[in-house]
Amino acid sequence: MCFPTSPISSRLKLSVKTKLMVVTGFLMTAVLVLVMALVSNNMAHVIEDETRKRGVAIAQLFGTANFVHLQSSYWLPVQQNARTAKSENNLSYVVVYDSRQRLIAHTEDENLVYPTPTDPEMRRLLAADSLLFRTLLLSDGSPVFDILLPVNMPNQPNRWGTVQIGISAENMYRSIRDTQLHLLQIGLFTLVLGLLGALVLAARLTKPLARLQQGSLRAAAGDLSSRIEVRSGDEMEALAENFNFMMDQIKQHQDERVRSEKLAAVGYMVNTIVHDCRTPITVIKGFASVLQEFQISAEQQRECLDFINFEVGRMERMLDEILQYAADRKTELKLEVEALDEFARDCCVEIEILLKHTAIEFSSQLNSGALVRIDRDKLRRAVLNIAGNAREALKGNGSIRLTTAHEEGQATIQVSDTGSGISPELQQKIFDPFFTHGKSGGFGLGMSITQKIVRDHAGKIQLESSLGKGTTFTIRIPVAEAHGRTTAAVGGSLQ
Repeated sequence: MCFPTSPISSRLKLSVKTKLMVVTGFLMTAVLVLVMALVSNNMAHVIEDETRKRGVAIAQLFGTANFVHLQSSYWLPVQQNARTAKSENNLSYVVVYDSRQRLIAHTEDENLVYPTPTDPEMRRLLAADSLLFRTLLLSDGSPVFDILLPVNMPNQPNRWGTVQIGISAENMYRSIRDTQLHLLQIGLFTLVLGLLGALVLAARLTKPLARLQQGSLRAAAGDLSSRIEVRSGDEMEALAENFNFMMDQIKQHQDERVRSEKLAAVGYMVNTIVHDCRTPITVIKGFASVLQEFQISAEQQRECLDFINFEVGRMERMLDEILQYAADRKTELKLEVEALDEFARDCCVEIEILLKHTAIEFSSQLNSGALVRIDRDKLRRAVLNIAGNAREALKGNGSIRLTTAHEEGQATIQVSDTGSGISPELQQKIFDPFFTHGKSGGFGLGMSITQKIVRDHAGKIQLESSLGKGTTFTIRIPVAEAHGRTTAAVGGSLQ
């Protein structure tokens, strides 16, 4: 069975599984980046604080150890102690200035001439009375923490010098990078686990949803008996159970509606048959009682018998109409290529016979010239049904006209009358079975049969009517290719 395509599914760009995995991956990546940034920032602050404390301790210890040399302006021990402090504490450099801001020791410069810094910024820093901590880049591009600490003795306002030390920041950045690498590895592992979890969760969600979608498509195709089995123990299972319950209710209501419609159709048909048969039966019974109970002349007896025969014939026509309706639902069309005008000409002969004992005028205009593939007997019956209805509508006076035409690959047969017309309300019911408004001697199946015959010929029948202006029925059927007469059997189906 082919199921219809959902109009919503054609607009979907991403599945629930894809969306869930994308959202999970995005959120976990964002959390990983945020954690790495926070940890790196905290580590940098902690390392800077620890480095500052360590640098201050080293500078204070160095200043205390060399205070006497600074007081006595004895620079050689200061230079030796600076080299020793650099090697023992793994420093980048040690620089010492005296109280007059002269450079007296520099571990990176062995040939000192005790210069005084000329850089205004450096002079400002050397004149500061408090600790200075900053980050610098050496000439080779490596980062260092630079610490400047004045050398003072307690309870003495004089400044005896300044100690400047540099501690490499490369270890800090290496530690941060190592931590970031570890966090990245943990984060990627967690991301993979998260995506796998999202995949499992998406599968638990999408499989029931897919079953619900297939069930809804089967229901849209008319299969209301299918069941959706979901054993997830959550809202999806409850949704599937509600869906199954809804399908059961719809099927139950549909069965009840079909049953009631069938009963209504049978009741309507029986009511129509009983109502229409009661009139001729009443007439026959009346005239039979006259013949039985009264002494009447031979001529009056013949009149009564004529009325009885007329009503019997009327009932026969009504029963034939029901048999015709039932037979047309099962028989096949025997199609042959015919000239439309030739077929219409034969119909005109029978219509003239149909109108023989009336004052109705009949005319025709056959100018189609088209070939059509038709079942002659059945299409003739359709045309005669229309003509019979026109005769009923004219009530013995007026005119009927039959015309043929050929336009845009369609051959048309048009039957028009000059009757009182059909109201718009009745036009909507004219092709319904058992519609008998304004008709005598039938069950109202003629136009229903006519419509079925025309549709079986792949054609259409149209009604145009206005009150007081008559009625026109137009039959349109496809034109056949002119390659000789061919015969085919086609199964008819009432639509």
